[in-house]
Amino acid sequence: MSKILTDAKPGPLAPRAKKAPAVEVLLVDGDLAPLHADVKLPRLPASFRGVVGDRADLAEGARRLIAVGCGRPSDHEQEARFWEAAGAAALDALRALRIDTAALVAPPLPKSVDVQAATNQIALGATLASYRCTAFRSQPPKGHFEVKALQLAAAQWQGTERARQLGDAVNWARALVDAPPNLMTPQGFADAAKELVASGVRVQVLDQKALEKLGANGLLAVGRSSEHPPCMLVCEWSGRREKQVDLGLVGKGLTFDGGGLNLKSTAAIANMKLDMAGAAAVVGAMRVLAQRKAPLNVVAVMPLCENVIDGKGYRPGDVITSLSGLTIEVDNTDAEGRVVLADAISYLIREYRPQRMIDLATLTGAILTALLEEYAGLFTADDALAAELHAASAACGEGLWRMPLTRRQDYIVDSEIADVRNTGNSGLRGAGTSSAIAGAKFLERFAAGTPWAHLDMAGVAMVSRPIIGIPKGATGYGVRLLDAFAERMETN
Repeated sequence: MSKILTDAKPGPLAPRAKKAPAVEVLLVDGDLAPLHADVKLPRLPASFRGVVGDRADLAEGARRLIAVGCGRPSDHEQEARFWEAAGAAALDALRALRIDTAALVAPPLPKSVDVQAATNQIALGATLASYRCTAFRSQPPKGHFEVKALQLAAAQWQGTERARQLGDAVNWARALVDAPPNLMTPQGFADAAKELVASGVRVQVLDQKALEKLGANGLLAVGRSSEHPPCMLVCEWSGRREKQVDLGLVGKGLTFDGGGLNLKSTAAIANMKLDMAGAAAVVGAMRVLAQRKAPLNVVAVMPLCENVIDGKGYRPGDVITSLSGLTIEVDNTDAEGRVVLADAISYLIREYRPQRMIDLATLTGAILTALLEEYAGLFTADDALAAELHAASAACGEGLWRMPLTRRQDYIVDSEIADVRNTGNSGLRGAGTSSAIAGAKFLERFAAGTPWAHLDMAGVAMVSRPIIGIPKGATGYGVRLLDAFAERMETN
């Protein structure tokens, strides 16, 4: 598993050296104005328009100056995201020009946020842009170049620690998702998560025998078809002396999902190593909460297994008695995520009784159809919890869109032979069977009255095109959102 951690090394941010740097970076906006105080704009090539992707390599006496186009703040919903994009653009420019060390020419000149806040976002953007998945190649890919240091003014550098920790945690989550499933097995994920111990997190792994003793029959049923046995990962962060658990997190950890006997199509199965992105987001969030010593008690539970084909696999038509005692009719073995999450949610409630609970899961293709790659679906009947999650989303830039979850939809997962069915009522034209609402309604049965929200992140765990600082591939979605949500809990 050391290879998985290799790609998640710390970002390239560093304090500005005392010696004058040989190369400096000048950020320029879409109006061709410098984004630094007391800096005069040099003569730029006529082709330089200040848009993202523009760069100019200039010589000014003994120093080399790299002008980097950043676009306009109006290109983004928030000014903070503009500065994050500027940091990513700076890192990308250095990589393209194969410059391993450079310094920002001066602190940023923000409009509606302070200098430190803008610098923090630059640090975050550059850290996210620094990650590339190369650990599983015998040689680096053609054109690969690693930027060693982007230096920031010492006065601002000290204040970027949290931004750097957050960026590193997101990149760690990305590395976990990017890892191939023959290495990122259930036990492989649990082993990687033991890195959290160094940050003060208590890590416990419940193996197959422990799950059998618990009666976690949902997780056992899904996982029994694989040569890699299932397990349940439990992580505890104690940020205050009281025993009450303030926040419970659950992350879906299907390290590979082939669909079971209801086998996925060739197109659908190709990227199903991403089906543990919810668990990756949760361990990434636990890492950053522990590193910044968040004054909260947080417990995270992640059911880890594979869903593949074998004679021992569970079948459509089976009825499973879950850890909570509720019985589940299996209508489709490819609706396995909710089955394993049910046991994890029940375990979390029974053992820890959290004040609030959030699960993150790449649960349904239907949410991708509805929201594409820009938003995760938010399902909760708790308006106050929804408002706090939306505020956290706005603060960190990870998109959420609230979906309906009402009593009038309770019938959707009713079963004729068990307490609940793992697919939805087919309804007109059969459209309801695989609906995102059915997945949320199923999980709601197991939340047992605990204030709870379900985030269906199937469309945002990986992206098909570059976004700010992140190329095509794993995004680490959820780490920033959970950190921002926890911060709101700390201050409210």
